[in-house]
Amino acid sequence: MKRCLVLVVLLTLAGCTNAPADKSGPTTVQIPTPKADDTAAVKALKEVYLGQELYLQRNRRYALTFDELVESHILQQDPSKSAGGYEISLHPAADAESYTLAATPVSPSASARYFFTDKTGVIRAEQGKEATSSSSPIS
Repeated sequence: MKRCLVLVVLLTLAGCTNAPADKSGPTTVQIPTPKADDTAAVKALKEVYLGQELYLQRNRRYALTFDELVESHILQQDPSKSAGGYEISLHPAADAESYTLAATPVSPSASARYFFTDKTGVIRAEQGKEATSSSSPIS
């Protein structure tokens, strides 16, 4: 009798009971996506612009990748990894005499802001769609 009681206690503690299995399937957990941080995106665009200007002075051309700016010790890290809910992308011209930068929300929505800049340093924005060189400048 003691053995049976010990066995029942051990099975209960181990979770091996004869209770019916949950047949509802796997549970999906929604991890909230952080809200895009416009300030962080604009800051990242400004840092890359300033970095590109310094790179141009040193190398007589713009950097083709963020890695070039990091390896030159102009930027501390790839800005696309630290832009608070935005993906920052660099689009250099084939001749490296110009470039464009875009900040796109990781979780797009109708109210999300998109940003754009180029070698002029003027940051432009659109709400709900990609910003371009003809978008309104931000102040």
